[in-house]
Amino acid sequence: SRVQRAWQNPFEADKLYLLKDDYTPGDYAFDPLKLSAGKDVEWLNDKKLKELNNGRVAMVAISGMIAQELVNGLNLIPADEVLEMGKADALVAMGAQCAGTVDEAACAKAFEAAERVATFAP
Repeated sequence: SRVQRAWQNPFEADKLYLLKDDYTPGDYAFDPLKLSAGKDVEWLNDKKLKELNNGRVAMVAISGMIAQELVNGLNLIPADEVLEMGKADALVAMGAQCAGTVDEAACAKAFEAAERVATFAP
């Protein structure tokens, strides 16, 4: 189990909640496709670092998207829901209404109206 793999036995350790010395946090040896088989430690560490950095960039990106929604009210994610419902015409109408305008608040209101039409229309 994960607990036995990572944590020292509390009855044998000096203190409670100690990780084993040879354990790397997050490493549960999950590699069902054997992508790391035969790779050296340097290559694996490089890939882990790249994955960590990509995760950090993704967190910064989503933070920026959320900040944009909070600042100007322009919803980003509901557009996907409208498209999944097959109501792309509502988004086209929103695009036509916002074409050439620099007022993002007007575009946000147009988007919300288009979303309501797409959501509640039969």
